[in-house]
Amino acid sequence: MRIAVVVQRFGRDILGGAETHADVVARILARHHDVEVLTSTAGDYQSWAETFAPGPSEEDGLRVRRFAVARGRAPSWETMASFLHDGFIGSDFARLPAFVKEDFVARVREWPDALQEEFVLAQGPLCPDLHAALRTGAHDRVLFFTYLYPTTYEGLFAVPRGRAFVIPTLHDEAPAYLPVFGRRLSRAELLCSTDAEIALLKRLYPAVPQRARRIGYGIPLPERREHRTTAGAPFLLYAGRIDAQKGIGELVDWYRMLRVAIPEPPSLRLIGEAALPLPSLPGLEVLGFVDEAEKDRLMRDALALVHPSPYESLGIVLLEAMARETPIIVNAASEVMVDHCRRSGAGVWVRDGAELVAATRRFLAEPELGRTLGRRGRGYVEAEYALEAYERRLLEVFPVDR
Repeated sequence: MRIAVVVQRFGRDILGGAETHADVVARILARHHDVEVLTSTAGDYQSWAETFAPGPSEEDGLRVRRFAVARGRAPSWETMASFLHDGFIGSDFARLPAFVKEDFVARVREWPDALQEEFVLAQGPLCPDLHAALRTGAHDRVLFFTYLYPTTYEGLFAVPRGRAFVIPTLHDEAPAYLPVFGRRLSRAELLCSTDAEIALLKRLYPAVPQRARRIGYGIPLPERREHRTTAGAPFLLYAGRIDAQKGIGELVDWYRMLRVAIPEPPSLRLIGEAALPLPSLPGLEVLGFVDEAEKDRLMRDALALVHPSPYESLGIVLLEAMARETPIIVNAASEVMVDHCRRSGAGVWVRDGAELVAATRRFLAEPELGRTLGRRGRGYVEAEYALEAYERRLLEVFPVDR
């Protein structure tokens, strides 16, 4: 079977949930099918400036074809985004009171279709040559990643019904409430990561045919080792994009409170792509990109992995930490993250700095608690997110001809 995997950015050094997920899926499917990744030349998800050369290449054994970005983020998009988020900032959306969110939903659903579509297209990247390649019909199946960008929105229109699949990475954010997304997603079969994502999909787009299924995700399970080394001072760890949408500003405020409340506070180490300037604060260590070996060590040795994002459809780094028997602390505003905690028993959810302080105090005072939560997390990942089981589920969707 000839399968195209379409994603807005792609590359070894590109961090992002959808991009990481696309890489995992493409490599699994390439073991059984003729797979090609179709993507843009962009490396940055805001400007969409060219980072890679257009054209075909082979990257770690995977065929990749990049297409030039005809238009990145349009100047008008910031105005439209401000209009969409009238009265609040985007990173606060998940915490809006119900009555405010109801007013918001009523307002944006009155947007004309043309305005909604211009919002989608103006955020970029526009890659007309990519969509022209899809229209040739050279692929038996096309798997798109993330609902949000024009690579999916325009790409779905270029692929006949019955050939299109989407892993939507849908979460409760303001743009998701634009009805045009639901109408475009109705052209595809939807492969969701969690039950919470399916529930949100049905709530936002009730007219979408019920063709969504949960296929989860898969990660390689590292060898079991001692959860923590005895050397070094305790630290909390954040891993991922260092961005306002990931709740980093809030996390820094919470950490300020923690340093005041705890006499010998743990440090807070952040690893990942820095898209947000951070203040100079004692104990706050921004490490940027680290290699896989260092990431593994930090995850194993952390007192807990803290994930402050209110917007998640899966939380890959959360699963990676649990696989390494590290407890987790998540934002209570994220339904998906809280669901992981409830189902796994591997962590806690917090609403504010005071609750982060309380959780940290307890982990410091009760080392056995961290070890217990870590063991539960490992068991949860083994049962729900093992790579081999994920491969079987993918091959149910994209069967191998015998």
